[in-house]
Amino acid sequence: MTTPARKITNTGTKKNIGRFFSLKMHSGVWYESLLERDYMYLLEIDPDVLSYCSQPLKIAYKQENKQLKYTPDFLVERSQKKQIIEIKPKKLINSDKNTRLFQCVAPIVQSLSWDFLVITDEMIRREPLLSNIKLLYRYAPVKLTPQLTITCHKYFQSQPPISLQKAEDYLSKKGIFRDSLLKLIFIGFLSTDLTIPIGNSSLISLYQTMN
Repeated sequence: MTTPARKITNTGTKKNIGRFFSLKMHSGVWYESLLERDYMYLLEIDPDVLSYCSQPLKIAYKQENKQLKYTPDFLVERSQKKQIIEIKPKKLINSDKNTRLFQCVAPIVQSLSWDFLVITDEMIRREPLLSNIKLLYRYAPVKLTPQLTITCHKYFQSQPPISLQKAEDYLSKKGIFRDSLLKLIFIGFLSTDLTIPIGNSSLISLYQTMN
């Protein structure tokens, strides 16, 4: 588990501090707000995210002749780039304090050839997308066997998009149940429209890669 660059504590504050167990990182990752925790669900399901950590480093900067230090919320490593992420409610991002901070630290981050991004609650808490991801995450620990994935591949390869209920009705005869189908959606083996609440009528199909 990566040690945060600064001590995470809620002493004297009303922060919602906790540790999120990341299947992608195989460890607990600290968060300082429920919004940060919700953001980690998005990182978990994003196939482009290779790794991430919270409170990753301290960035020294100068403001009004004062030497200051800034600890970002996340460092996210993607397949082609690294990102420094600041999580903020949308109503706070244009405050004078945050505007000055972002203007100071963004060029420093960019000088490392990293991206600096401010992610808001509106970007994270899109529904029903976030609730769908949280649902799928519950089934992420389900174990899959090679035979199960082969059987599912053959079945969905020969099918147009089919409802979750109909797929389960057929595959349950072969010992494959809904928990495994939801796990396959989580890992990207199967696909469904996550902008619609997942339920019996959700259409699922074999994930198609772009050539």
